[in-house]
Amino acid sequence: GMADAVQPGMNVLIEANKVAQVSADPISAAGATVIDGNGRTLMPGLIDMHTHIMFPQGLPAHENMWGAAASGAMAREGFDVYLRQGFTTLRDMCGPANMAKARQAGVISGPRLYSSGACLGATGGHTDWGNGTDRLGEESVHTRTGNSWVVNSPDEVRAAARQNFRDGATFLKMMVGGGVASAFDTLESITFTAPEIRAAVEVAEQFDSFVCIHVYHSAHINLAIDQGVRCIEHGFLMDEATMRRMAREDIVLSAQSYMSYVAFQDPAGIPGFGPEQIAKGIAVNQGADQMFGYAAEHKVDMFSGADVYTYDLLPKAIENVTTLERWFTAPQALRAATSTAGKWLMNTGPKNPYKEAQLGTLVEGSYADVILVDGNPLDDLSILNDYENVIDYVMVDGVNYVDNL
Repeated sequence: GMADAVQPGMNVLIEANKVAQVSADPISAAGATVIDGNGRTLMPGLIDMHTHIMFPQGLPAHENMWGAAASGAMAREGFDVYLRQGFTTLRDMCGPANMAKARQAGVISGPRLYSSGACLGATGGHTDWGNGTDRLGEESVHTRTGNSWVVNSPDEVRAAARQNFRDGATFLKMMVGGGVASAFDTLESITFTAPEIRAAVEVAEQFDSFVCIHVYHSAHINLAIDQGVRCIEHGFLMDEATMRRMAREDIVLSAQSYMSYVAFQDPAGIPGFGPEQIAKGIAVNQGADQMFGYAAEHKVDMFSGADVYTYDLLPKAIENVTTLERWFTAPQALRAATSTAGKWLMNTGPKNPYKEAQLGTLVEGSYADVILVDGNPLDDLSILNDYENVIDYVMVDGVNYVDNL
C-alpha cells in the first residue's frame, strides 16, 4: 500500500480482523490456517472513493421507476461486483447513510461502506433530479429516499448537513458546480454562494470531518477552498494555478479517470444521457487529460474513485485504477486506491465507523482487508483489468469473500 516495489518471501499473520504480524521470517501461530500465496502478490484491498451504489440503474430510472427498497437491494448486488474486482472499501457519494450503518452492524455483508449521506445542492443544481414539470419546493424521489437535498440558504445547508451526520454520514458532499448526468445545470454554473459553502464546512468541522465538492472549473474550486473545503471531486476543467494551490494547501483530488477519459469518449453510449448530457461529457473528456497531467506534475495528494453508477459500468470500476497509469506510475496509482484513500477515510472524525485500525495498508495494526493477485501489478498494472483470472483471494475484515486458490 505504500512501497514502490514488492517484498518477496514475506509472511503475514491475521488474527480476527486485523494484521497482527508482518515478517520476513516464518511465523509460528498454533492452530492457524496457512494460506500459501505461491508467488502471488499480497496487497491491501482496493478502496473506491467515489461510487453511487444507491442508483445503479442511472438517475432517470431511480427517479421514475425504483423506490428505496429496490435501490437498496440493487446496492447489495453491486457490493458483490466490487468485491470480485478486489475492492474491500467503498465511499458512497450520494445516498442514505443507513446502508453504511447496516454494513457496519453486520446486517448485510460486503465491502466496508462510508457514506456522505444525501448530497447537498441548490434548486437547478446537480442534486435537483426531479422532473422538468416540478414546481419550487416539490420533493423529488431522490430527496424523499435520501439521495439528495435541495437547499437554498446557509440555514437550509446547515440543517441538511446536520441531518446527514445524525443519520450516520461521515463526511459531506456538496455540488458547487453543474454536473454531466443532470438535466437543469451547466458545467459553468456556480450553484452555491460563499456563505452557503462555509455553512457546510462549519458543520463538518464540528464533527472533525470535511466537505468534498462536486466541481469542474477553477473559479468554483477556488471559491470553495477559500471557505475551507479540503476535497475536490472531478475538477477536470481546472487550470494549472489552481492545481498548484491544491498541492500547496494539502487539498486532496478525487480522481475519476475511467469515466472522464474513457467512458466520456463516447457519452452517447451511457444509459439515460440525452443531448445535453452528451455535450457536457465531451467537454469533460477534453479537459481530463490536461488536468491529470497537472496533478502528476505538481504531486497533488490524490485518491481514486470510479464514479460508475449503472450496472453495465460497475464492472469497470477497476479500470479507474489502471487508467491512472497514463499519467502516474503504478505505485502512485495503487496508493491512490489504498493508503492515500485510507488516510483520508481516517480523517472523518468520531463518526468514522472503522477507526480501530488502519485502512489501505498492509502493516501490523491494519485491518485484515487483503487481496492476492496472480502477478505483480507494479510491473504491469493492467493485469488487474482481468480480475476474474488474476485476483484469486479477497478478504474483508478477516472474512473470505473470494477464494480461488
